[in-house]
Parts: sequence; C-alpha cells; structure tokens
Amino acid sequence: MATYILVHGAWHDAGCWDGLASLLRSRGHRVLTPTLPGHESGNEKDKPSPWSITMEKYAVALIDVAAQADQKPICVGHSMAGFVLALAAERRPDLFQKLIFLTAFVPEKKSRLLPMIIADPSLRKRILNSDFNILGGTNSVRPETAPDFLYTDCPPEMQRDAMAALIPQPVRPLLSSVAITPERFGSVPKAFVECTHDQALPIALQRRMQRFSNFDQVKSLEAAHSPFLSTPGETADVLEELINV
Repeated sequence: MATYILVHGAWHDAGCWDGLASLLRSRGHRVLTPTLPGHESGNEKDKPSPWSITMEKYAVALIDVAAQADQKPICVGHSMAGFVLALAAERRPDLFQKLIFLTAFVPEKKSRLLPMIIADPSLRKRILNSDFNILGGTNSVRPETAPDFLYTDCPPEMQRDAMAALIPQPVRPLLSSVAITPERFGSVPKAFVECTHDQALPIALQRRMQRFSNFDQVKSLEAAHSPFLSTPGETADVLEELINV
C-alpha cells in the first residue's frame, strides 16, 4: 500500500480532496492532505498576511509533511500545485517516491505562474475574469465563472458546494520564480495525469507542458479540471495504477 500526499491548487484548501482521500483510504492507502499556508479557514485576523505567502513557503510546508510520512510518499499536485511539487522536489528530491501532476502546471527550467497564465490566450481570459485585491494581496474567482472552468462536469449541487468553499488566493506565489534542474527535480520519477475536457488548463496546454520535463508515464482521464470531485473512482484507479509503474 502507498502513502499519498494530495496537494490542492489555487483558491482551494485540503477539503477539496475529501471524497478522493476517503476512497483511497478505503482501499488501504495512507493519505495526507495538507492545507497550504495562507489557505487556512478561520478568522482572517488570525491568518498570516497574504503578502507573506510565497511559493517557497508552500514548498517548505510540503517538505515538512513528506519528511514526517511513514514511507516515501507519492505526491499528487493539482493545477497550481504542480509548481509546489516541483520546488519541493528540487529542494529535497530524496523525500519523494514519485510526483504525479494532476492536470497541473509544470515549470520550464525557471518559470513564474502568472506570466505563464497571461501568455496563454485561453488562460488569460480566466485571470481577467477574476478579481485582484492589490492591497490585500489576493485574487478571487468570480462565483458566476467557476462552474464554467473549474467544475465543468460536476452536477449543480456539487458545483454550489465547491464554489462555497473557494477562498482568496495569495498573489505572491503566482509571482514567485521556480527554478528546477535535471539533477534534482529531474531525478524524481514523475507522471502526468491529463484531463481531456479541462476548460481551465486546456488539453493542448497540458500536453505542451508535458514536454517541459521527463515524465515517465502519462495517463488520461475523460474529465474536466476537478476530477477528484467529478470522477473520484476513475481518479483513484489511475493513482493506484501509478504506484509501481
């Protein structure tokens, strides 16, 4: 049996994994679902300033969880969390059994997320349809746009619940530079799980990013951007297939 660490993407916290995590645990796996710094629920006054949150802090948080795992974990990163996996593995490649990019961003040598998003026409319109709080240091999804790109294939009730759980995303991680090397990040086994109906990270972009690194396996799901919600059984099957491959 495997130990998985599931790392959420932008605007989310660990709660988005609840269904998939429960399913994997029922199959005998150990599953850890950390909430990244700055994504915690609770009183805003008790949280760190969003301007204090960086991609480095995300990576350090993941490294801390991986270092305490009972065995080398398989780390699954969704969307923005692809950068978190990459930076954590660049810092501590010895900690990870495998990295799985679940319709996730992949850095190319030295990259920043926001410029990657702005450079892609299909993503640019999404970021322009979100709201930046410059003084507060956050970016928020407009509720009326979320079903169209985050939860495209989820039923209406699931869409409503997911939208209600969305949180403001700290901006600084989107601006943080992530540099990777073949000797460190490149040495960790990696797989990419593409989602063919994704409207947030279109399949053409996913496949282009697959060329940025040495992925050992590529698996496909007929799903949109949040397969852990819309197709948890199929997602769990793919994650299990990748344990020993």
